[in-house]
Amino acid sequence: MEKFLQHYAKIPAKQRYALAGLIAVAMVGGYYYLYHLDDTRRLSDLQQQYAKLEAERAEKQAYIDNLAKYEARLNELQQDLNKARAQLPDAADVPQLLAQLGNKARQSGLTIVNFEPKGESLREFVAELNFATQVKGSYHEVATFIDSVGKLDRIVNVSALSLETPKTVNKKILLDAKFTLSTFRFLGDQPEKKK
Repeated sequence: MEKFLQHYAKIPAKQRYALAGLIAVAMVGGYYYLYHLDDTRRLSDLQQQYAKLEAERAEKQAYIDNLAKYEARLNELQQDLNKARAQLPDAADVPQLLAQLGNKARQSGLTIVNFEPKGESLREFVAELNFATQVKGSYHEVATFIDSVGKLDRIVNVSALSLETPKTVNKKILLDAKFTLSTFRFLGDQPEKKK
């Protein structure tokens, strides 16, 4: 090491300073390329990750802030779904429908003479169930029954109405009313739909 220092001392001052400056520049350059650039790249990557995570956090915080609104909307949609299922159930549920129709007929003052299933026809999303129906009562009672059927939660249509054989019984004109009741059920992803 002494030889190096003696040799260095023999070099003219300008060259010594230039050599010291060159060594200093080489050290700064080496530090810059070996450490600083790598740290700068890592810092840039971390800042990008931070920005991404901060955006995700802000989005999730917005969900949390609006959670009550989302829950209220979910409850509202659930109620709408329940109403829709009442109007268009997934199952035929003929016994319940027959019980409802029987109650409506009795409330209207009608006598159900015949209630005969006529099968099911498949459509794109629904199956239509038809029932040949015959009731006996006055015109007003028939009209009241048809009106009450239209007010059921479930969709029920009345078609092909015919009023026949009027008879006077106890000063009341009774008719035989024949019509077709049609109701529907939702097919969803059931195999019948695919056929």
